[in-house]
Amino acid sequence: MRTERAAASPFGLGVIVALYMAHALPLYFYNVAVPAILRSQGVDLRWIGMLSLLYLPWALKFLWAPLVDRWHLPALGRRRSWLWLTQLLLLSGILVLAFTGLDHGLTVFVLVGMWISTIAATQDIAIDGYTVEALAPAEHRLGSMAQSVGVALGSMIGGAGVLWLYETRGWNVALLSLAAMSALTLLAVQQINETPARPDAPRPSVLRALRRQELRWALLLIVLYRVVEAPAMAMINPLLVDQQFSLTEIGLLISVGGAGTGMLAAVAAAWLLKHRRAEQLLMHAGWWRTALYVLLALMLYSGAVATSRLGLGALVIALLALRYVAMTSLYALFMRVSSRQQAGTDFTLLVCFELLVNFIGGALSGFLAKGMGFPTYYIALATVSALGLLLCGPLMRRLAAPPHSP
Repeated sequence: MRTERAAASPFGLGVIVALYMAHALPLYFYNVAVPAILRSQGVDLRWIGMLSLLYLPWALKFLWAPLVDRWHLPALGRRRSWLWLTQLLLLSGILVLAFTGLDHGLTVFVLVGMWISTIAATQDIAIDGYTVEALAPAEHRLGSMAQSVGVALGSMIGGAGVLWLYETRGWNVALLSLAAMSALTLLAVQQINETPARPDAPRPSVLRALRRQELRWALLLIVLYRVVEAPAMAMINPLLVDQQFSLTEIGLLISVGGAGTGMLAAVAAAWLLKHRRAEQLLMHAGWWRTALYVLLALMLYSGAVATSRLGLGALVIALLALRYVAMTSLYALFMRVSSRQQAGTDFTLLVCFELLVNFIGGALSGFLAKGMGFPTYYIALATVSALGLLLCGPLMRRLAAPPHSP
């Protein structure tokens, strides 16, 4: 209980925020800054959509999650061993990017991106495992909130911050600043208060996780609920570029306005989760998300986006806020159905499957948007979103049953 109380304190939650921010910094550089930079240089939408391939390690990390749950250096600790190693490797990847950039062609750029993505995915296993283990079940909503806030801060700095520095100071200054921020997060690694591994605990495995019915229901929920989100969000930045938003404006909108609103949304979601179940919040956020897709399509059909930049910006921020509400609620549900005996493996399996769904949708997004046009594209996504929510109803009721006993 000592660890649980410490982790749920303001300082303990701040450490969790810093840990999630650490691996989000380079990821949101690729997710927010790079698509806008490439689109401003006239790169085809199909190639920008294919950047989602860099997230393949996140969809496959369940394969080595049991190793992260099992192996560690006793002198450093179960989770701290991996956090030190992965953060140093992430820092090295950012430094390589700082001194190579696009000067050596897209091949080096993509290979370094894959390196960063793989290391960040491995680090995420350790962070998720620590968060589930260190917090009491009643405090998982706070852990999910801390995760959302950390990701939002990573988006602000790795996205808007890097875009602004790139446009005003150039590539080297932008990437070296990103490296400096990544180095600072190493201070949080030393502050974690982790639970020692039980020597008699069952050997973690993916098959053991899949035998549990509630985890299989959660996997199905991911398909029905999240299938439209990656395609919708992957084309937001290219859409903004096409509407004559500058790179700085996109960075401020997505990574400052959106992420700032997202942090407030995550805090509000954590408060609401104290009074209602995650399933209820997910359904409410899902229907609002569907309505906003329809509204965006109508604005595109009518040409209102060309005359109402403020309206388009407000709609994008609303979409991002709903995304953080859904993410906080969904990850609280993931923590609830994860066994504390192999928390890293269970949580990672759920997140991997979610990312696999996102990866497929994001990779197809550019082809679909180019073939259908943005207005029809978002109407189609709204239709799929509504159908998915209708199918989610019975599944949500099953997941709302009393939690398992690990």
